[in-house]
Amino acid sequence: MEQDDPAEALTELRERRLGALELLQVAAGSGLVAYAVWALLLQPGFRRVPLRLQVPYVGASARQVEHVLSLLRGRPGKMVDLGSGDGRIVLAAHKCGLRPAVGYELNPWLVGLAWLHAWRAGCAGNVSYRRENLWKVSLRDCHNVSVFLAPSVVGLGFAEPMGGPSHPVVV
Repeated sequence: MEQDDPAEALTELRERRLGALELLQVAAGSGLVAYAVWALLLQPGFRRVPLRLQVPYVGASARQVEHVLSLLRGRPGKMVDLGSGDGRIVLAAHKCGLRPAVGYELNPWLVGLAWLHAWRAGCAGNVSYRRENLWKVSLRDCHNVSVFLAPSVVGLGFAEPMGGPSHPVVV
C-alpha cells in the first residue's frame, strides 16, 4: 500500500470545493457545538430559578471589576459576590486584601471555571466558591457584598439601577 505525501494531500483538500451535503454537515456540526456549549455552560443555572429571574452569564469586564474594587477599597471584612459567574471579582477582591472572599453561583460549570481561575492564579486555597442560590444565602456576617444584576432582576426591588446592562451593587 502506498503512503500519501502529506503536502500533496493538503493541496488536494484546499483545491476541493464543498458540496451541498458537506455544507449541511458543517452547519449541523456547528449547531451541535453551539447547543453543547449552551447546555453545559448556560442552561444548568436556569434549572432551579423561576423564569422571571433567569439571567444569562455575562462575564464582568476588566473595567467593571475595577469599578467594584474602587467601591470596596478601604472596607475591611468579608467580601461576598452573589452570582459570581467565573469568579473574577472574588479573585480580584482577594488580591486587593479583602478576606475572606467568597463567591456564590448556581451554575456548576461556572463554579468549576472559577476554581480553575483561582488555581491558575495560585489562590485556590484562599478563596471560596459555593454552588448556592444567591436568593437563599445568609449575609449576616458579610461586610461587603457585590452583585451584578440584569435589568429583569433589578425590577424586583433587590437594588436600584445604576446604569448599563449589568448593575454593580456594593453594600
